[in-house]
Amino acid sequence: MSVIDEFLDHYNREFDFYAEVARTVQSRTEAALSSLGIRAIVTSRAKRPDRLRQKLAKRNKEKPYKDLKDIYRDIIDLAGVRVALYFPSDGGRVGRLIGELFKEIRAPKTFPENRRPKLNKRFMGYVATHYLVHLSSDNTQDTQRRYANTPVEIQVASVLMHAWSEVEHDLVYKPEKGDLSEDEFAILDEINGLVLSGEIALETLQRAIERRASKDDAPFNDQFELASYLTKRATKLDMSTADIGKVDVLIDVLRDLRRDSPAKLSRYLDQISPEDRSRPIADVVLDKVLSSQSKNTAKRLSGLVSKTLSRNRFGVPVDEQTENAFGYFLTQWIALEKTLERLVPPEQGARFLPSQAVQKLGLNHGLVLEIENLRSLRNSLVHGLQTPDPATMRAAGILIQESILPAIKQARGNKP
Repeated sequence: MSVIDEFLDHYNREFDFYAEVARTVQSRTEAALSSLGIRAIVTSRAKRPDRLRQKLAKRNKEKPYKDLKDIYRDIIDLAGVRVALYFPSDGGRVGRLIGELFKEIRAPKTFPENRRPKLNKRFMGYVATHYLVHLSSDNTQDTQRRYANTPVEIQVASVLMHAWSEVEHDLVYKPEKGDLSEDEFAILDEINGLVLSGEIALETLQRAIERRASKDDAPFNDQFELASYLTKRATKLDMSTADIGKVDVLIDVLRDLRRDSPAKLSRYLDQISPEDRSRPIADVVLDKVLSSQSKNTAKRLSGLVSKTLSRNRFGVPVDEQTENAFGYFLTQWIALEKTLERLVPPEQGARFLPSQAVQKLGLNHGLVLEIENLRSLRNSLVHGLQTPDPATMRAAGILIQESILPAIKQARGNKP
């Protein structure tokens, strides 16, 4: 049995494993893109054995394989995910997101490496970025731990470019009736030019959507329209548009409060201070919305935030225990913020920071550190950076209610 036949025999038995790894990466990527308001079609696949055989045969002619390890080192796309972007300019944001979600095995590869057309071509050809990643065992459920450390190639390009590359790949690299003629190559080159022109049109369309979303006082249709609106506002506020934050969480909260339109949302955007501008705009607005609510409303909204994060960010349904613990912690945190803000009002235009307020009250350093740690926990939970854990959230809420708030009351002689 040749080394290729031996490898394919192994791969046929492992095919379902690679398909499931790819589906897991697809699911996480798809949920995170939706959370950030990035329009894309995400698909996954394990490499088909028949196509794999053709690829191995071709590469073996160029450089013969010695053993199975040679093939595993050479073929890195046994599990693959494609991200087909509606708007090519979102590519940079997607790249940063992939770096947050997964562990990158190597630096991303950008195509074409030479930005000038190849010989006998007028256009650049395939334009995309490929990432080689694997799931992190630290952020993977027990049932998926066996998939960690398996390489997955993520290909990011526009929807038009993916379609063109599929046609070109099948015709040029896998011709069933001989090599293509000069005219056929010229037609493929011409279509590539149309695709590149289409990408320019998509970018123009993206700007048109942003303008419409900014002018229309009707409710946002979805988180994608909210993302377009916030992107335009972030530019005017001199805030970064590389990461605008978790718009899926924000739109759920705004809909609950019936404030999901540009006119009603502007009151929170007007409160953004210079100190806020280093953070994602959606996260800043969400903080301001939550902190301005009454205790009962905040508790209801915290349950909504927990459900949205669990569904979209972590891919698991939230249980009642987690929802109640999240609500309890968040309402206690809001009570603490409001107490400190009342005792130490921030300077006009400045961002309110609870730890700084405690320092101004002259309370001990240990209390300052506790509040800063609680603030980090709150931000990690609300913005989907940490999986909600009921025991941790309940313990943090008890710490605020039974220790920190009484300490502030005792030190100042004020009732929180």
